[in-house]
Amino acid sequence: MKEKSLCKGCVESVLVTEEVIQELVKEAEEDSSVMVSDEIYQVRLKTCESCPSLQYGTTCAHSGSIVRYRAKFKNKSCPFAGKPKWEKVS
Repeated sequence: MKEKSLCKGCVESVLVTEEVIQELVKEAEEDSSVMVSDEIYQVRLKTCESCPSLQYGTTCAHSGSIVRYRAKFKNKSCPFAGKPKWEKVS
């Protein structure tokens, strides 16, 4: 029996390639005023990588977002219900 996907809005056939992720991150970096520092970004990624809600190695099960993209933005926080693992940056 197949394990049910826990990812919000995802199905097993939804996989994001490394190339797509790199392009998303590159586009996001065009406006540095809305981006966190590299240090904060790395801390966020490390937190997400150790989270049991990380699906397919790329996607947050709570938001359906690509963590390497979401973690770049100051105005985003961890969507972990009840207890976010990282917060927005002012």
